[in-house]
Amino acid sequence: MSGVTVQVILQDIKKLETEALIVGFYEDVRPLKGVAGELDWLLCGSLSALILTKKLRGSLGDVALLTSQGKAPVQKIFMVGLGPRSGMTPETLRSAARNAATSAVGAGVRSAAIEYFPSSDMSRDTGVTALHQGLNEGAAGRSFDVLLLAPDAAAFEHLSRLIKA
Repeated sequence: MSGVTVQVILQDIKKLETEALIVGFYEDVRPLKGVAGELDWLLCGSLSALILTKKLRGSLGDVALLTSQGKAPVQKIFMVGLGPRSGMTPETLRSAARNAATSAVGAGVRSAAIEYFPSSDMSRDTGVTALHQGLNEGAAGRSFDVLLLAPDAAAFEHLSRLIKA
């Protein structure tokens, strides 16, 4: 079966069973937050070091492929720039998701976990729609299984309902 399938999970990133992890980060939010911050901690500050040396900026369109160095149960890590936090719109989210899927599928990834990274200014309904559209556009009809990481139990319930709708 071709195309993108999305399943919502509530799981610790240290216990993921997937090929890749996709995390988003804003160009103007430091230190890293959410899954990116947790991953940076697991990798002993490696992600922050890339930002401090300006190898990663977080601009919309930035995508970096990294390895987990054996410290996370995924083969590949994709850091996806989200642009400025105040600039997060459904279209920028869609673009970031498209970039993430294009990069992951292009690297041969068939399954990935992705952080649910829309800003708090955007409704979950709008965010899920934009995220799903961007993933589909980036996968371009190729098979891509996505685990959407919910930040908490309430988000898990809400995101699960939205994905099934």
